[in-house]
Amino acid sequence: MKLRYMIEYALRDRIRNPRYEPIGVWAQGLGPGLDLVIEFLPGNADAEEEAQWVVNRLVEQGVRSLPDDFLAYHQGTLSKYRGMRGPVIQTDEYPSTESCARSVIDRIKSGRIS
Repeated sequence: MKLRYMIEYALRDRIRNPRYEPIGVWAQGLGPGLDLVIEFLPGNADAEEEAQWVVNRLVEQGVRSLPDDFLAYHQGTLSKYRGMRGPVIQTDEYPSTESCARSVIDRIKSGRIS
């Protein structure tokens, strides 16, 4: 299945040793419908809440399909003082957005994505 995903990073230790750490993933299917999965590592409630607001707004507005540039648009909506969202990657490596999100989260937990 073709899909797109991007990794979300949080800015940590902004004063002494600023660095971006991966905390989550946004995965979007390329077909019709709201095929979107957003997952975060535990302990990132603020980022999770912000993502939930995005989903809630889509539902409230009656959006039935996501535009092709959905992830690219949301890439630029996060303040660099809080974090960043990495490049949008298109792949056919995963059978579903859920499996993509799970795989990326597992790679973040294991340290293979930094």
